[in-house]
Amino acid sequence: MAEVTPMMLQYQSIKKQHDDKVLFFRLGDFYEMFNDDAIEVSNLLNLTLTKRNGQPMCGIPYHAAKIYIARLLRLGKRIAICEQTSLAQNAKTLAQREVVEVITPGSAVEEEYLESGANNFLASMSFSKGRAGFAYIDVSTSAFYATSWSLSDNIDEFPKELGRCNPRELLLPQSLRDVESVQKILELHSGISISYYPDWQFS
Repeated sequence: MAEVTPMMLQYQSIKKQHDDKVLFFRLGDFYEMFNDDAIEVSNLLNLTLTKRNGQPMCGIPYHAAKIYIARLLRLGKRIAICEQTSLAQNAKTLAQREVVEVITPGSAVEEEYLESGANNFLASMSFSKGRAGFAYIDVSTSAFYATSWSLSDNIDEFPKELGRCNPRELLLPQSLRDVESVQKILELHSGISISYYPDWQFS
């Protein structure tokens, strides 16, 4: 069994904090991805998959990162950018690294990540007091819309709103993971990146 190096321990610690994202881990002039991230991204972007100490890895040049990030965002992936924030003091110490930016399909604002002439909506829905509330925003233009409807009408109204705004990303309360009618609707909109958060954040 290959020994886990200090650098990989550092990577694993940071990855654990961003387990639901692709971690772009800065090593010199490249962003490297390891293990499951490397396997998935190499398949999605047709990159060469190699190994380091027996662990899968793939990398992209730092100067070309935005091209690859844009492609991953269009595929619904969330990305955590991990940069080197201080130099190693000597050959026996590690450079410090930390995540400096998280980019998601619905929160991207840089021109390279957006489709020209199309809105980039981030949407959210929650249930409260017998009603569903639905809102969506284009962070790049500040366009914002909100509406609500009776929960008894959700099977009709929720897909209508998804079709109307065609969001890139949808934020939902954890409790809606277990609502079968909501999950069936989401299955028909598989291109949307979905994130779940604690219910109290929607109050």
